[in-house]
Amino acid sequence: MSLDAALPGDITGASDLIDLVRSSVIGEDEAVAGPFGIRRITYADYTASGRSLSFIEDFIREAVLPLYANTHTESSGTGLQTTGFREDARDIIRSCVGAGGDHAVIFCGSGATGAIDRLVAVLNLRLPRDLDERYSFSSQIPVEEKPVVFIGPYEHHSNELPWRESIADVVRIREDEDGHIDLRHLRTELELYRERPVKIGSFSAASNVTGIISNTHAIARLLHEYDARSFWDFAASSPYVAI
Repeated sequence: MSLDAALPGDITGASDLIDLVRSSVIGEDEAVAGPFGIRRITYADYTASGRSLSFIEDFIREAVLPLYANTHTESSGTGLQTTGFREDARDIIRSCVGAGGDHAVIFCGSGATGAIDRLVAVLNLRLPRDLDERYSFSSQIPVEEKPVVFIGPYEHHSNELPWRESIADVVRIREDEDGHIDLRHLRTELELYRERPVKIGSFSAASNVTGIISNTHAIARLLHEYDARSFWDFAASSPYVAI
C-alpha cells in the first residue's frame, strides 16, 4: 500500500491536495491560554518542525505499524516490508532534492543539525574534545594546513557551531546592500585562503529569519572557481524552491 493509494480518490490536482493538507492539520483549531486570554493557535515554526497530518498518521497506523520490524533484516516478511518502506522514503527524498544515481541519501536523525554533524564527521574535521582539551592537538596543526569554512551572515546555529567546534577556521561572509551573501566579500576571502588544502562554503539557501533567498548557483560557481566545496542548508526553503 502506498501513501498515494491512501489519499481520497477526488484528489485531481495541486489545489485539491493543498485543500486536503490544510484540512488535515492536527490541532489546527486548538486554542491556548496567553496574556490576552484564550486564543487560537497561529503556528509559525514550520522551519523547525512541521505539524502532523491526519492522513499521514492514519497511513502509519494502518499500513506501517502492523508490519513494523527491524530494518536490518530481510529474512522475515515484516523486516522486508519495513525495509521497503524505508527505501521508498529514501527515493521520495531523492526525487524531492533533485538527486541522481551518483548521489547518496543518508538519514542522519535530527534535521539539519544532525546532517551537518555527520558531514563534519565524514570529512574528519573533529578531534575528540576531551583529548584536544587535555593535549591541545588542534594547536599543533600548522595554520596553513587547517581547513577553512566560509559561512553566511544569517546561518542557523546548526550550520555554524559544528564548524566552530571542528579543527577548521571559520570565516563569516557579510551581507551586501540588499541583504544577500556578499559575493565580492566571498571572492576576497577565497583569494586570501586560496592555498588552504580544504576550502568549504556552507551556506543557508534561504534565511529562516528574513526569507531572503541565496543565489545558490552563483555562489557555487564562485566556490568551485577556487576549488572549494559547496554545501547548502535548505531547511528553511526546501518545501518551496527547486533544488
